Amino acid sequence: MLKKAGLLYLLSLLFISSVDAQKTTEFGFTVGRSYYIGELNPKTHWGKNTGSLNYGAVFRLNLNERYSLKASLIRTKLRANDQNVDLPFNGQRSASFESKLTEFSTSIEFNFLPYKLGDKKHFFSPYIFVGISYFDFDNSIEVNGFSPQPTDEAGGGEFAMPFGPGFKLNIHRKVSLAFEWGFRKTSTDLLDGLENRLNQDFETGKSYDNDWFVVSGFMLTYKLTRVGPCPVYNF
Repeated sequence: MLKKAGLLYLLSLLFISSVDAQKTTEFGFTVGRSYYIGELNPKTHWGKNTGSLNYGAVFRLNLNERYSLKASLIRTKLRANDQNVDLPFNGQRSASFESKLTEFSTSIEFNFLPYKLGDKKHFFSPYIFVGISYFDFDNSIEVNGFSPQPTDEAGGGEFAMPFGPGFKLNIHRKVSLAFEWGFRKTSTDLLDGLENRLNQDFETGKSYDNDWFVVSGFMLTYKLTRVGPCPVYNF
């Protein structure tokens, strides 16, 4: 699935990059909240024991009023605990984990409304995005108070497919503010370090269901340059 999504993403980049348009670039910073969805947190999206701070940098290339390409580098920490889940299975397993994660992602954005940074008429738009990311993580896990021997696959680098909705708004002639809620479907079931094996009464993990994580937050970006066919427009 991730291979097909990556191929579709690259083809989209080639198509949109061929469009003759006045392009602008932006650079800025992002800060928000991240959380994990998997065996140790099957469905909870909100709560004080669920999310952690994320922060990083973002670069955006606006191809036209509808399409943008974006690259971001984000640092965060994911954690979860069976004791915070109101399910008998989780209470019996009694596992917890914490993982430091760094992600580099690229994505394509589609604006539902015409949007242009610095334009008083087209100054806001909801959007959706999809892309591909590579993330590095290093987790630590406890099961019933003990730290199991880590597997070779627990930690290291993996790929994910980020996608989700967002909203962008001009707050100055050269400054934009955006908010997005980005889901990451990963290529691993060991984001939490929980091996897929059967114990006497339960399975510790689910090999058929890879882990997810979510990165949401605000992005404040500044317009750097305009790239066009005529040097007079480069400012």
